[in-house]
Amino acid sequence: MPIITIQFIKDVVANEEQKQELLVKMTDTFISVVGEVARPFVYCIIQETPQMEWSIGGKAMPDLAFLIGPEYTAQKDKSNEIMSAFVESTKAAHDAAGGDPNKDHLAEKMWAAPPAPKTE
Repeated sequence: MPIITIQFIKDVVANEEQKQELLVKMTDTFISVVGEVARPFVYCIIQETPQMEWSIGGKAMPDLAFLIGPEYTAQKDKSNEIMSAFVESTKAAHDAAGGDPNKDHLAEKMWAAPPAPKTE
């Protein structure tokens, strides 16, 4: 049985009418891909997390001032710096090793088998 799960923050994202619409439209969208035969077996669940019981960057939400403020901006900027450096270093290593320029070097790295454990 397919299960579609929608998660969001209680009383922040959707009202009762919108939730009912989401249940119908998410099911209809799923059925538009897999066919009507699946409709009786499609479960669609909305899970609501109470406010202040979830966080972004360690800060309880919703805290809109945090989300538009300098602390969160700095966190995102730092994360982007780290990711950009990783992308550049893997690209350089890929190119230096004569990697295929038509392949995504990050996908190759992420899906490569981990090295075998050393035995001594």
